[in-house]
Amino acid sequence: MQNENILEMRKIDKVFPGVKALEQVDFSVKRGEVHCLIGANGAGKSTLMKVLSSAYTEDGGEVFFDGKILKSHSTDERRKEGIAVIYQELSLFHELTVGENVYMNYYPKTRLKCVDWKKLFQDTQALADSLNIKINASSQVSELNIGQRQLTEIMKALACNAKLIVMDEPSSTLSQSEFEILVRVIKDLKEKGITIIYISHHLEELFTVGDRITVLRDGKFVTCKNIDDITEDQLVEYMTGINISQIQRDESEIHEVSEDKVLELSHMYNHKVSDINLSLHKAEVVGLYGLVGAGRTEVLQSIFGLAPVTAGEIRIHEKKVTIKNPQDAIRHKIGLTPENRKTQGLVLILPVWENMTLVSLAKFKAGGRINYRKINAECDGYKEKLKIKTPSIQTVTRNLSGGNQQKVILSKWLMQDCDILLLDEPTQGIDVVAKEEIYNLIREMTAMGKSIIVVSSELTELLRICDNIHVMYDGKQIMSSNKANFNQEQILHASVIGRTV
Repeated sequence: MQNENILEMRKIDKVFPGVKALEQVDFSVKRGEVHCLIGANGAGKSTLMKVLSSAYTEDGGEVFFDGKILKSHSTDERRKEGIAVIYQELSLFHELTVGENVYMNYYPKTRLKCVDWKKLFQDTQALADSLNIKINASSQVSELNIGQRQLTEIMKALACNAKLIVMDEPSSTLSQSEFEILVRVIKDLKEKGITIIYISHHLEELFTVGDRITVLRDGKFVTCKNIDDITEDQLVEYMTGINISQIQRDESEIHEVSEDKVLELSHMYNHKVSDINLSLHKAEVVGLYGLVGAGRTEVLQSIFGLAPVTAGEIRIHEKKVTIKNPQDAIRHKIGLTPENRKTQGLVLILPVWENMTLVSLAKFKAGGRINYRKINAECDGYKEKLKIKTPSIQTVTRNLSGGNQQKVILSKWLMQDCDILLLDEPTQGIDVVAKEEIYNLIREMTAMGKSIIVVSSELTELLRICDNIHVMYDGKQIMSSNKANFNQEQILHASVIGRTV
């Protein structure tokens, strides 16, 4: 008789230097279900999945898959067993076609042992058609949108006869329409008997796609529940160990904005946006909202000297300035936390202290030498102040969770004593607890007199933390609103159709 569970991970331990990432974790998945795996950043989700894929070797415990114990410690061997993992950072070759990516390492061969290109593209197209995916097998991956690339990864998993597919944050960069296509494809996969482990920080998604949910916290198993037997608030409590009422704040809080203007954009144009006009006052939080591609990031890029201003002007403390590059911006006490923190905000192979001091290293020099004692003291101070969870400031930054990496970037600009902070998607890909900590840091920074512009795809986030919100559509400002008269429906309407009601 076939076992009801296709996967059982029993008493899994995993230890890294100074960190016990997994401790006696039990995790089981039924055949043909969509099983959601959640937890705060650093809870052990990714580590558990890397043990499953054999990217990591467990230090204790056993993995049973499809009725047998898995002994091999090779990702290729695990793929041959039928386990495929789609990571948040997609592993596609952009210069190759969809078909070449889908059958990478499994190219069909002719009798003469040459690649059978005709069969490769036919099989890829048949696979796409079977899932009702509108993708041309011969298209280059570079020509696809992000949703199509995500679906190409799914086809890649199916091409090697995957019985179980792990999807790690599959919706993090998808639009609503792309997410709806993903949901349909997941439903089709389930109907074909394929099992899915779905990892996401967006709790509302779990109730759309999932059958059961397992929660991890601090490297330990907390609970496993049927999706119908749990609420979003209960999930947060399981993830944090804190009652939801303890981490919620008053979203209607309004404070007086100073009349002191620290930054003004006057009829500013660049390659993407046109006629941008906004003011940022001391200790104010201004939000930029709009759909992906609306030009929000490009506004920040011009302020930080990454995108040339082609017309109009930027004024700081009412004086016109020219910002040609990031060095100019930093001299004007402007800091940027970019949307992609891993490739643009941090040097992941360096330790925490080096990332913290990347911009401000000069202030630690005396007599031609670097004062490492002073660096250690200040970095330890910011580690405590920002509650950065790391064994020490010597820890390699890539070993930190996403939320803690974001705090390292913020500490870098606070150490430089920037007056203006540009935050591009500051809570993307981090859990509800880390979000609360970032929100608290924003409040603390404004209490210190810092002024902040935030770009976010989550309107509820901007409604909560901003004093003013500017809505953008196709590179233009469509409407502005202050906290006293925020209207969620009007803001959403303007962002979608490009005009006010």
